[in-house]
This record gives sequence, C-alpha cells and structure tokens, in this order.
Amino acid sequence: MLSIPSSPLLGLDISSDAVKLVSLAQSRGKIRVEHADSETLPPGAVSDRDILDTEAVSRALRTILERSRIRTKAVATALPANTAIVKVISLPADLDEVGIEDQIRYEGSQYIPYSIDAVNFDFSVLGPDETRKGFNHVLLVASKKEAIEDRAAVLEEAGLKPQIVDVKPFALWLLHEHLNGANTKTVNQAGKGIVLVEIGSITTNIYVFQDGHPVYSREHNFGLSRLLEEIQRRYNLDSNDAQRMERFGGLPPEYEKEVLQPFARNMAQELFRSLDFFQASMPDVPTAAVHLFGVGAKIPQLADQLRQMVSFPVLVPDPFAGMEISPQISRRFMDSDRSSLAVACGLALRRISA
Repeated sequence: MLSIPSSPLLGLDISSDAVKLVSLAQSRGKIRVEHADSETLPPGAVSDRDILDTEAVSRALRTILERSRIRTKAVATALPANTAIVKVISLPADLDEVGIEDQIRYEGSQYIPYSIDAVNFDFSVLGPDETRKGFNHVLLVASKKEAIEDRAAVLEEAGLKPQIVDVKPFALWLLHEHLNGANTKTVNQAGKGIVLVEIGSITTNIYVFQDGHPVYSREHNFGLSRLLEEIQRRYNLDSNDAQRMERFGGLPPEYEKEVLQPFARNMAQELFRSLDFFQASMPDVPTAAVHLFGVGAKIPQLADQLRQMVSFPVLVPDPFAGMEISPQISRRFMDSDRSSLAVACGLALRRISA
C-alpha cells in the first residue's frame, strides 16, 4: 500500500530572543530535517507572554522565510505556558467528544476563571480515573481568544497560515516522547516526574509530567541574558557582538574560567533551588530525570554543575537525534543552536505524529 505524505508543516517558536523555525519530512521510516533556522529579535519585541512589537516579529518571519526559501505556509506555533490554563478534570466515561465539550461549556466556570465565550479550549481523554469508577481523566487546555488571535495575526501578516496553536510544554513533551521512543536506554519513568526545563534568554520554565500527564509548571526569572550582559560589560561589546561571540566563539582565552564557569555555577544553583521548590510542592512526585532544553542548555558546564547537586540524572537531549540533516542547513548553526530549536522541533513533529 502506498503511503501518502501529510501536508508540509512548519514548526515556529516565537521566543523573547528570536524566531525559530524547523521543518521535517518523513520518508521510509526516517525523519529528515529539511529546514532549521532562527532570526534574532530586537530586545523587548516579545515578552514572556506577549508580542509587543508586531512589526519586528513579522519582519523577522519574512527574513527567515526568504533566507530559507520556504514555500510552505502552514504553521504550528505555541503559546507560552503562562498564557494557558491546563487542568486534568474528571468526567463521566460514557461521554463522547460532543458530550465532553458540552459539559465543559456548561460547567466552564469550575475550570476556567474567564467567561467560556472569551476562551478557546481543547481537550483530550487521558484514560480511566482510578479513584472514581465510571469516570475518565480529561486534559483540558484553554487560552484567551485574544492571545491566540494576536499570534495568528502576526503570522498572517508574514504570509503564513496558522494550522496548530499548541502550548510550549506539550511541544516539548511530544519531542521528549519521540526521543524516548528512539532510545533503548531510557530511565524508568513509571509513577515518577519527568522534568523538562526550557532555559530561555530571559526566563526559565520548568514543566513536569507524570505518566504522561502535566502536573506542574512554573516560570523563573533567570536565563542566558545574564551571561550576555556580563560578556558585554567585561569585554566592552555591544549586544550583537556579545551574542555572536558567545554563540560562535572569539572571546578571550580567560572567558571560560572567569565568566562562563561562574555563570554556569550560579545558574545551576538557581535551577537546583527551582527543582527543590517543585519537590517541596509535590513530594508525592519523585523525580526520574531532568532534561535541559532551550538556548541555555548548550552550556556543558551547566549540566555538569547541576549533576553534582542532585541525585537523579540530568540530561541534555539532542532534539534532532537520529534525524538526517539536509546539506543546505549550516552545520555551524546546528552545532551552536540545536538546543534552542527544541520547541520548534516538537511543533514540527506534529506533522510526523499526526
């Protein structure tokens, strides 16, 4: 039987530091990275929640599309976790999809602190509720319509067509599941918390899943920008030069010892405190492993420092492990930025997993 390929889909992550894009294709059981690119955004264009400078983001989108020569218009993008309401609720098992939707609309005020008419929501049946016979656990995700419409408008301004609006934790979880399925040496996860850490430029987000269910999400105000600010101050560089030299090299020999190692140690301590806060908040969810993603995960000293502080594995997965890389993609770029493309890769996997 012939296999009909699904329609092309771009995974697009709009973060505070850059627009990041990944496009994947599947052939004969193998996944190929067709496009992977990013375009830096000016400071303040995107906050931890909102797009503040729509023109700057649209311009960055058009630049990256033209440079990559991408004709695909369909896009999967993601909202920040703090713009969405994520809950696992319990509903009668005999409800079909229409019945679940009606129930959520009828009892929306129990789950969502806004008018049901002011939000878009989606749901997925997770399985039986073991504590209530005849009920199922249902994952409910809701976001204000204006948050979705604002992002869609920016994409449409750049000539794109948003097909999927996800939430970042779920994009990372899909990536984790993909990588986990390809790894024969996985950590025993049953009943334990899998901690996905997204280290961004300004903020760091911690997402915890237990048996595939989201159980914890928290944003912390620290990220890679602290390192860039120290590089600027120490070596009298502007922000563009500091970012370029941090990514691709060229800083003085003493940089690693005097700047990078102290930063990694301080960041590891911040992460340790954040993980300790999670464990204190949810003592019944033991940690199986921590997976570091995002622009800050590329610093090897960070994972090394954190491993010395915790009793569980600290991993830095390659989002593109096992995938073929198109020769048109810059190896220099991939070596420097692959961790920062994790969310975009997870979004692009929606095409493969559909």
